[in-house]
Amino acid sequence: MKTSRRSFIKTLSTGSIAAMAIPTLARATGIPDEKYWADVKSQFPVPSGRIMFNAANLCPSPQAIHDTVSSYQKSLSRDVSMQYRAVFAERRKKSIELLAKFIRAEAAEVGITRNTSESNCTVVHGLDLKPGDEVILWDQNHPSNKEVWQKRAARTGIVIKLVSVPANPSSPAEILSAFENAFNSKTRVIGFSHISNISGIALPAKQICALARSKNVLSLVDGAQTLGFHDVDVKDLGCDFYTASTHKWLMGPLENGILYMRKEHIEKVWPNIIGGGWHDGTTAVDDKICFLGQRNDPPTAALPEIIGFHETIGRNNIMERVVALNKMLKEQIRQRIPNAAFVTPISPAMSGGIVIINIPGVEGKAVVQKLYDTHGVAAAYTGAVRMSPHIYNTADDIGRVVDALVKSIA
Repeated sequence: MKTSRRSFIKTLSTGSIAAMAIPTLARATGIPDEKYWADVKSQFPVPSGRIMFNAANLCPSPQAIHDTVSSYQKSLSRDVSMQYRAVFAERRKKSIELLAKFIRAEAAEVGITRNTSESNCTVVHGLDLKPGDEVILWDQNHPSNKEVWQKRAARTGIVIKLVSVPANPSSPAEILSAFENAFNSKTRVIGFSHISNISGIALPAKQICALARSKNVLSLVDGAQTLGFHDVDVKDLGCDFYTASTHKWLMGPLENGILYMRKEHIEKVWPNIIGGGWHDGTTAVDDKICFLGQRNDPPTAALPEIIGFHETIGRNNIMERVVALNKMLKEQIRQRIPNAAFVTPISPAMSGGIVIINIPGVEGKAVVQKLYDTHGVAAAYTGAVRMSPHIYNTADDIGRVVDALVKSIA
C-alpha cells in the first residue's frame, strides 16, 4: 500500500508516528524492496533535483518531524506561560525514556544536551583527573573528543597519548592491537569515535571497551556516526560514556544531543553548567549534568516521533539498508572509476555508512562543489570526497551520484 506524506501528518495529529502505515511492506514480507524505500524517501521534503548524501554531517528529517516542531513552536508563541510550558517538561521526560530504551540504557543514565560536541565536552571537563594521568585518544577523533582533551591537558597537566591505526587495516584485530599497546599503569580514560568522520574506519568498539574495563580504565565512545543507523546497545558495547546527536543518522530535529553515563559514574562527573532550578543531590544524568536553564524546547519535544519512525521501519531494516547502500556505492565506484583510492575500508566489518575516496590528479574540494552546483548532490570534503547515503536514498540515487562523480572528474 502506498503511503503518502499526508497520511504521515494525519497519523501525527493522532499522536503516534509509530502507528503509521509506512512501511507495512517490511512487516508483510520481511524483505523491503526498492518500492518500499521509495515510499520511505517520499516522506522527506528533499526536492527531486537534490540528492542528500551527507548523513555524516546533517540529515533531512521526515516532513512529519518538521510539522511536529513547528506545531509546538506555534503553540509556545501563543502561550509562553509557565503553566503551558509544563508540557515540555513532560515531553522531555518522555524523550529521555524513549532515547534510553533506544540505546538500551536506564532513563536515569541518559541526558539531553545540544549535540555530540557538548556531550563530549561535558565528560572531558567533568571528570576528576590529576596531573600525570594519561588519556588515550584515537588521532582520528572529532575535535570535541580530541582538541578539547588537549586544551585540558595544557591547563591541568594530564597527558594525552594519540593512537594511530593503519590506513588500510587488514582486520579489526589489527586495529585493536594498536590501542592495546597504548595502555599503561597511568591510563585513566580512553576516548574514541566509533566510526571516524574523516576516514570512515569503524573501530572494534566493544573489544576496546572490554580492554579498557579489564584495566580499570574509563571509556568514552563518540557515537555520532553510529546512532540512528547502527543498532546501538550501550550495555553490550560496555562503554562508560556514550555520546551522539539526533540530527545525523537518527534524522531527528536539530539541537539535541545524547549523553549516556553508566549509573555508577554519574556521581563522579561534575556539572559544567548550572542553571536556575538546579539543586545538589540529583541522581539522574539529565537533572545533574544537563540542566542548562532556558532551552529551545520544541525540537526536543519531537524526539518521540523520530524514535517512532525508526521503530516503525525497523532498526535492523535501517542498518541493513545503510550497509547495502554503502556496498552498492563502493562497487559502482570501483567499476566506473577504477583509479579511485578508497580512504574507507571496503570491508563492511571495518566501515559503516561513510564512503571516502581520493581520485589521483583531481582536487577533491572542487569535485564536491561541482557535485552540488551542477548535479544537486550534497556530499562533503574532509580532505577527500566524503559520501554518506541513508534510507532516504534509493538505488537509483546511487547510480545518479556515481554518474555525477564520473562527469565531475572528467
